[in-house]
Amino acid sequence: MEITLTVPFGYEPDPEVRRLLEDFRDMVNFCLVRALENKVTSYYRLRKLVYEEWKSRWSYSTHFCHSACRVATSMLKSWRRLKRRGLAKSERPVAKKLFIQLDPQLVKYEGDSIRISIRPRQFLRIQLRYGDYQKKFIEEWAAGRLRVGEVTINETRVLIPFRKDVDLSNPKDWIAIDVNESNVTGVSSNPHVVRWDAEFGKIRGSYFRKRRRIQRLAKLKPITSRRLMRKYSRREHNKVKDLCHKLSRLIVAFAKEYGLGIVMENLKGIRRRIDYGRKMNRRLHSWSFRRLQFYIEYKAKLEGLPVKYVDPKNTSSLCPVCGGKLAPKGHRRLRCKNCGYENDRDVIGAINILKRGCGEPPLPPKAPNEPLTMEVRGKG
Repeated sequence: MEITLTVPFGYEPDPEVRRLLEDFRDMVNFCLVRALENKVTSYYRLRKLVYEEWKSRWSYSTHFCHSACRVATSMLKSWRRLKRRGLAKSERPVAKKLFIQLDPQLVKYEGDSIRISIRPRQFLRIQLRYGDYQKKFIEEWAAGRLRVGEVTINETRVLIPFRKDVDLSNPKDWIAIDVNESNVTGVSSNPHVVRWDAEFGKIRGSYFRKRRRIQRLAKLKPITSRRLMRKYSRREHNKVKDLCHKLSRLIVAFAKEYGLGIVMENLKGIRRRIDYGRKMNRRLHSWSFRRLQFYIEYKAKLEGLPVKYVDPKNTSSLCPVCGGKLAPKGHRRLRCKNCGYENDRDVIGAINILKRGCGEPPLPPKAPNEPLTMEVRGKG
């Protein structure tokens, strides 16, 4: 199986690069207008439709026309899908951000820089800035173990996708990962229960209170308020991102140690279904479950571990032994009304995820009062 990991590189802002980004945005918007006017949905039909007019407007290499048509058709597809669901935010799609996707034939790597072919025998060079993380990918690529895909450039980053062939062989066993606000719980059918401490709720709550205090300054000191808001929003983003990386590394290292495939809940679209009141909605909408799942998935696949997703419906409300309805019983514990099975609610959720992923009971039923042996990894 081929997996792709996009690695960001920094570069010094350059007026020529910005001009190219602005021109490419205009190209994409031009393609979007022509596609809507002529009701074109195919990339090949759109390219044929705009090719001659595009050449009369811009003097760039014609590969830029192909890239603009690909981006435009992708945006149209996404916009039409949202419109059918009644979720489209505009009457027609418009490219606003500055970015460019480069055809591989336009890019050549020259050590620590990339050379972009703008016009015949006219090139634009971008010096890349990178650290140890990016360096290991460059070394793997130079050794022939990685391939490079279509490069994307925005105002601050050069995004290079590295491709690798991995063998996702059948694992010895599976582990279900249940992502929560304060922890990540894993259950495998050994049986083995492991919990990693997470501080997503604590981080989000702390910065929410800071932002609320900063917003009180807005009327008296609007410039200071905006500056502080940007500063603390950036800090919050970086802390959550760093925590996701650290947690995903621990989880994948554990799965690799025991040769486990990973099962997780498919939580796509869950935010549209959240409505538990103002306070709870704020907490759940700031929950970074998808970022963590994404990091777990790509790190696991790089190690050759398969990942699959299951339907999350009722994983935390049905008994994993008899399928009966669970009722709260004290702090973070649930008890089945039918068979009396009792356990931690996060462990029950992980057991149900594992059953759906593997199709067999992962744990022997425990007596209602039997103590749970749990391994806790992380702070404390």
